[in-house]
Amino acid sequence: MIELPFDPLELMRNNPAAMNVPGGLLTKQGPQSYVGCVPVIAGTLFFPDAHLPAVRDAISACFDAYQLAVMPELTWLFREDPPEGPSKQTVAKAKPLKAMLARMDEDDGLSFHYTSGKEAHDAGPWEFQVFGIPAWRAKMGGWGLCGLRFSVPLLFVEERPEAFRDLFVDFARRLRAAHGYAGHSLVLSALRYDENQAFETFLTSKLRGFDAGNLVAGATKAHLGIKTVGWLTAINQAYLEKIGGESTVRSELPKDWFGLFDYDEGIVIQAGPQPEAAPADAPLPARLVLPNMLLQPVRTPSVGLHYASAESEPRLIGWAAEEWLKRFDVPADALLEYKARLLGEPKLAIKNKGPSI
Repeated sequence: MIELPFDPLELMRNNPAAMNVPGGLLTKQGPQSYVGCVPVIAGTLFFPDAHLPAVRDAISACFDAYQLAVMPELTWLFREDPPEGPSKQTVAKAKPLKAMLARMDEDDGLSFHYTSGKEAHDAGPWEFQVFGIPAWRAKMGGWGLCGLRFSVPLLFVEERPEAFRDLFVDFARRLRAAHGYAGHSLVLSALRYDENQAFETFLTSKLRGFDAGNLVAGATKAHLGIKTVGWLTAINQAYLEKIGGESTVRSELPKDWFGLFDYDEGIVIQAGPQPEAAPADAPLPARLVLPNMLLQPVRTPSVGLHYASAESEPRLIGWAAEEWLKRFDVPADALLEYKARLLGEPKLAIKNKGPSI
């Protein structure tokens, strides 16, 4: 097990900035004096049709709900090739998201990346990111899906796990999500993303419960299947039917450890009361192995995670990305062992078990 010489929760309460990771770690240049990444709990959802007015209204409603529930300290807004306005501006000077969306044509791709770093190149624990393909590309088909990602500090979910879960389920319902997941993750500097992929690669080798990869890169393959499982995992009815329906989910994932939450288009599976970091030097947690094996048939065969490095720094690309997808895979004949291990893992509180099926 990874043993820490301090209580991370106490550290976060007394000095949250101590969790910030210096920029450029594990690069040729070495650590630099900006915040390169911050550990967070993040939720990611993939959905279709961000060019439609109803879906853009849903995106705006998600942002409003995020602000109301989380009260994030957002500081910067970045946009890629906006049809009007600057590509970088402070949130204080930016128009409301709903107003910006209303002025966009259906053939304008969506690119909104709200961050909370002190300086523009700093990462921060609050992030709200939306990527949407334009109408002309969506009508061609075969490209991918749209994506939304939001994050909160670790302490928020430690103290209010139900609030984060309810927000994730609400977003899945509003967006009519195809699939998605939530759990431990990193927010990387939006302006210096490439410089900090190496540290994300390192961290995922030590903590298997951490997400990896860029939202846009992940969206390009999202139509091929689900990316991963997490503390929360969303799947729509089409994927649900492919694995045998809700009755199969309930028979394979006992309700004392797994909650099921309906979002109209599908279900969200909650694995345990809190997100699981899954240290690489500890046994694989059954509450991640069991849903992973259940959903393996609908997993994407390939995934976009990182971009290639110009200086041979570690990256999750090619074979490494494929292995990351399989990090919770076990032999089929080991499933009984993991079902037995589940008995020793934390149970859900009664209020978190979701509707009975």
